[in-house]
Amino acid sequence: MKSIYQIKKIETTAEINQCWDVAYVLRPHLDKNNWNATIAEMMQNEKYSIAGIMDGDKVAAFAGYRIMTSLHSGNIIYIDDLCTLEAYRGKGFATQLLNHVKEVAISLNKEAVVLDTGFNNNTAQKVYLKNGFELVAVHLANRLKK
Repeated sequence: MKSIYQIKKIETTAEINQCWDVAYVLRPHLDKNNWNATIAEMMQNEKYSIAGIMDGDKVAAFAGYRIMTSLHSGNIIYIDDLCTLEAYRGKGFATQLLNHVKEVAISLNKEAVVLDTGFNNNTAQKVYLKNGFELVAVHLANRLKK
């Protein structure tokens, strides 16, 4: 029997916990013990939302995004995280999630959907360019030592 995939807004602690395996693929530096608390804080304080593509009760892919305003980009939705589990890649989930976030942005009358990606992440860049994103900036960071 073929699975039916659907996009679902992730809201509960149990749903957030189901996103861990996908998040860890993208962000292996994260600590699973702090995962739920970190996401709950982001949702409460930073207008962070997660849209997940579900395969039954399993999160196969997700996009984490926030509503924000910046002087350089305006009134936007910023995609922090977009990842698909290896076993589900090639099914168009990234495009589905990008379209979903774009629909959310349009419904909220936002000016743009913005994201950053790793400089050498050519696979992701091809997906973004295919989906109407343009290279408009270089993201720089100065890592502070602790």
